[in-house]
Amino acid sequence: MNEELQILYMQARLVRLASEKWNKPFYEVNDIFKEKNVYHYIAELWGLFHVEGDEAVFDDIEEYLRAKGTKI
Repeated sequence: MNEELQILYMQARLVRLASEKWNKPFYEVNDIFKEKNVYHYIAELWGLFHVEGDEAVFDDIEEYLRAKGTKI
């Protein structure tokens, strides 16, 4: 599987994980991810994120969102 597809799969897994943890529907999580450039953030940090588990990446994303003033 090429890197682009792996990034896409990670982004999808993290949307699902955020939906479960935040108790929000997928479309709301997707809106947050798009508005705050989380998809781009995941792609840019893929080199680091691909060796971590989804929970660790999710924790990093929550920190990123808090730093941007996002309330979740």
